[in-house]
Amino acid sequence: MDDQLRPDADGTAGPDCAEEAFGEKTSAALLPMFLDFYRQEVAAEEDVHRTLPFFATALGLIVAALNYVAGQLPAWPKVRSACPAALSWTVVQCAWPVFLAMFLLTVAALLAGTVLVFLYLATNRRGYERIGPEPAHRRRALELRAYHMARHVENDDLDVAVSRDLRYQLVEDLAAVIPINRRLTLQRYKWRARAVTGLLLALLCALAATMSMTAVSKSGFLQ
Repeated sequence: MDDQLRPDADGTAGPDCAEEAFGEKTSAALLPMFLDFYRQEVAAEEDVHRTLPFFATALGLIVAALNYVAGQLPAWPKVRSACPAALSWTVVQCAWPVFLAMFLLTVAALLAGTVLVFLYLATNRRGYERIGPEPAHRRRALELRAYHMARHVENDDLDVAVSRDLRYQLVEDLAAVIPINRRLTLQRYKWRARAVTGLLLALLCALAATMSMTAVSKSGFLQ
């Protein structure tokens, strides 16, 4: 929010404008609910970062699997010596497990790269709004106090009036800030969901490539 808190959304100076929209009991019901929503969105800003260790562990497993598959892939001369000499479709029919492992290896590597891109987009800095700063709220309270004192409100009535108007203003501030933060949070979650999808597909491809090369090694093919 702005450093200078404004009494009303339209810039007018009347602190009772919010009272025309809803009563004191309504604002007392809205304020805890809005504060809870606000805390949820603020916590969600760091929620994506807390899942990064999970992605790091999974990507580490993928890299290890890809490293194993790449180390087990036979050289092309060995493939040619084990399969028909002519470079034709019969070579593919003969060495299809190797080609399948190479294909899965490539796809898994590309998917792992897209996961990193999605994570970058999910964790990229966004302009979350905050309620405050504190000096602005204090200045707002002093302005309201001066306003009501000018209207000859005194003693307990003065404190009640100032606290009531502060509550109204806070409800308005929260109502303005929460949708902005929620939109940013949904953007983060969208990219994180895509990162999870890419990660699962990469794990699947890496597992399939590992199983393919294991089967080739166990069968004695190309040895």
